[in-house]
Amino acid sequence: MEKAVRFTNEKGHTLHGILHLPDEGVATRGTGLVWLSAGQKVRQGAWRMNVAVARRLAAVGIPTLRFDYRGIGDSEGEVRHGEMVMDLYGFIQSGGFRGDAVAAGQFLTAETGVKSLVLGGLCGGAITGLFAATALPNVYGHVVVDLPVTISSSARQRYLENHAAELLRSRPGETDTVIALYLKKLTDADAWRRLLSGQSDYSLLLEAARIKSRAQLDRVLPRLPAGARAGVERLLRGVLPPVEPEAPPAQVDAALAAQMQVAGEVKNDLVEEVFQQVLARGQRVRFINSSSYHPTFMGYFGNTALRGDEARWRARGVELSVVPETNHIFSLEHSQRALFEAVEAMVAQAA
Repeated sequence: MEKAVRFTNEKGHTLHGILHLPDEGVATRGTGLVWLSAGQKVRQGAWRMNVAVARRLAAVGIPTLRFDYRGIGDSEGEVRHGEMVMDLYGFIQSGGFRGDAVAAGQFLTAETGVKSLVLGGLCGGAITGLFAATALPNVYGHVVVDLPVTISSSARQRYLENHAAELLRSRPGETDTVIALYLKKLTDADAWRRLLSGQSDYSLLLEAARIKSRAQLDRVLPRLPAGARAGVERLLRGVLPPVEPEAPPAQVDAALAAQMQVAGEVKNDLVEEVFQQVLARGQRVRFINSSSYHPTFMGYFGNTALRGDEARWRARGVELSVVPETNHIFSLEHSQRALFEAVEAMVAQAA
């Protein structure tokens, strides 16, 4: 059963959403799910992901709420769409919609009587859930899909657009496009002439190949025993080190560099901070990464916050899985299936 609902956030804005309840005859579980939208998306989500997640979970007895953040979709509140989209992302990545998610968790608890909550979402929804969990007393755990680990800004975007190699290091999933473009040149006579005359620079192709190779390695390493994994890392340290962004070169415009510094152009330190807070509260965290995003996640966050023994993290309620051959919005059938199964497993653990 689905019904339109509305509730109020801490600023007095009315937020609109859809509450999915188990059909008659299906036992309602004691755990509910708040599934949070990514970025500026409305409550349907990319490829109607949020609808599909909510209906699937309600069918097995899990009350699920999806809703529009303030100023988005049907909800009241200030409209932020007039800003540069990267600045809006930065607002979300620093907890801008935290209060809305807290209000949603409180509403779902009061409306359905569930004893515990799971918070989940893709990208901006994932980080919004982590921020909200520090203000909700009944959160069991999180399903964190492609957690954003940087602070976005229009300044950072302009820098990346003018520095292709750094763009690839920040977004390894785009290496396939670069490699494909270079491969097309194999049949281009002018491209061969430029190469033979020394006019072509193929350093970007080499960097793309290096990043793609490291991404493939990162998909294999977690499956190796800890000792073997450490040995492989040592052997490849000088050849295929982890993909990490570089500091902007000295010739970058000073004003732009200053904006990037303010925006936190490398790592969002709030991510690790709020992650440690939810662990301190005894909440479980299930990270799910698409294969296209996983290298970025590991480069900025996984190599620090999740370093060490996998068994130790499991004992603390933290799991990390990578869905192979998957894009950031999980639009492929096999990736959707993996996502649904992970969400159901988390909620089942809470029951």
